[in-house]
Amino acid sequence: MRNTVVAGVCVALSFGAAPGWAQIAVSSNDHKITQENGVNKNVVNPPPDTITIVDLGALPVKVVGSVSNVPGSVVGPPLSVAITPDESIALIASSSKIDPADPTKLTPDDRVTVVDLKDRKILGTLNTGPGAAGISITKDGKRAYVANRMAGSISILSIDGKDVKLVKTVPLMDAKTLLSHMAVSPDGATGVVTRNGDAKVELMKLGGDNIASSAVLDVAPRPYAVSVTPDNKVAVVASLGDPKGNGVLTVIDLATGKIAGTVDIGHENLEGMMMSQDGKWIAGVAHAGSTRPKDAPQHKPNGMVVMYRLGGTGLTKTGEAPIGGWSQGASFSRDGSAVVVQNMNQKNMQVFKNDNGKLTDTGQTIDTGGGAAAVRASTDR
Repeated sequence: MRNTVVAGVCVALSFGAAPGWAQIAVSSNDHKITQENGVNKNVVNPPPDTITIVDLGALPVKVVGSVSNVPGSVVGPPLSVAITPDESIALIASSSKIDPADPTKLTPDDRVTVVDLKDRKILGTLNTGPGAAGISITKDGKRAYVANRMAGSISILSIDGKDVKLVKTVPLMDAKTLLSHMAVSPDGATGVVTRNGDAKVELMKLGGDNIASSAVLDVAPRPYAVSVTPDNKVAVVASLGDPKGNGVLTVIDLATGKIAGTVDIGHENLEGMMMSQDGKWIAGVAHAGSTRPKDAPQHKPNGMVVMYRLGGTGLTKTGEAPIGGWSQGASFSRDGSAVVVQNMNQKNMQVFKNDNGKLTDTGQTIDTGGGAAAVRASTDR
């Protein structure tokens, strides 16, 4: 029997354990959108979006609390959340909101909300650019980069404790490229940008508050998530793939600026991907037909999470497991032994054990109230 954890109940039970936080992850939950037989629809008079805060330090995963009125969106990559290395604050981006002129439609949003994770309160809101989506925070916790998906720009934020400010917004490319996320190497020297609209990855040189292009690479269609290994040498990019094909993982050798290899994951729509802190494991989250209408030949009742071992520039598949529908992001515990996966349709997160690449469903699910749309831990790469 699946063990369902209800966030509202666990908040009260876990307050006393707050000082012992060690491996915090935050789920951004979109309450505005639902999916009916493969069609996305806006919810009539939806409740405010929320975040769910969990501690991945041990199994079963503990729910620490939740915060309401934190705008988020399933539109864009499930990397629109980032946590500072000291786990004091989280940044949550909202790429879209309900159109005030027509509640059946969405319009680009530009808000990034700053949340105090220990006091569970909103500290403020910044406006970056239209379609604020993927976020990355530097290893020293002093800078954050926000990809403005509908503007082709990246906003640079300064972080000083709990004080977050907009430094500047750097226009980089045409809005049609759908610049969705920029991963930052641990040494802070390289940015890896996914261009969802034109199937390219752009390597960036970072210095001070400057961003300059160094190479543009062709990858599989609709790249979204990207991670960089702790030694700064390799980037792994996840592409949803062609609408008629499977998702693809692309490995980039950052020393040469060239593609080292690709892997077809065997399932369509590779929506989310995350690398473990040590750079050894890659978890991919695929819709795998779960977002197709029920009468479509490609329809399947559930998505899939797939696990790969990364060695140098080589990827080896080690396992996979069924998940819910319209699934989004994944997050690792610090030691890589636990993985949580988000399900939009089920409005929850599933918890898996990673035993040297073998995935085991623990049976635990965490209720998120709204569609679980983006997730990140402080230690996720």
